[in-house]
Amino acid sequence: MPYFFKEETDKYYYLHVADAMKFVPYGVLVDHFQHEIYANPNCTKDERKKMWRDLEKKYLPHKDYAGCDMLEKGCWWYQQGHIFQSPFYYIDYTLAQVCALQFWVRMINKDEKAWSDYVHLCGLGGTKTFLELVKEAGLKSPFEDGTIEPVVATVKEYLSSIDAKTF
Repeated sequence: MPYFFKEETDKYYYLHVADAMKFVPYGVLVDHFQHEIYANPNCTKDERKKMWRDLEKKYLPHKDYAGCDMLEKGCWWYQQGHIFQSPFYYIDYTLAQVCALQFWVRMINKDEKAWSDYVHLCGLGGTKTFLELVKEAGLKSPFEDGTIEPVVATVKEYLSSIDAKTF
């Protein structure tokens, strides 16, 4: 990355890791919302908007739509094309992000097998199920309790160690 970003490499790393982590709760929100609307196919448009907003408050409590009644009512999900075009596809992005962050944690912790495990995973392609691929790569399943906590802790520690104001 230094060849691309030169003196701004640290800024790139910071933003990349922050964005990667920030995506996870949004991805979970999209998937959870889809489960709710498919479990309740007869709900009204207002009930769907309320479902979205309630889940948004759970997963993204920092969202403040003061002054924008449409978003406060729960209309943000309308812009998420995957919900309409590729239902339940967003979970793939979220699972991949959690796995990528696990590799990142291994790399910054100087795990000597991290890179070879990653290359091995790439070589396996679509030859196994998701959970088999995760195991082969030396990762923990994102579905297992306790998988995300150490990743979040490491990301938080990393982001806290950098003074983003210098960017």
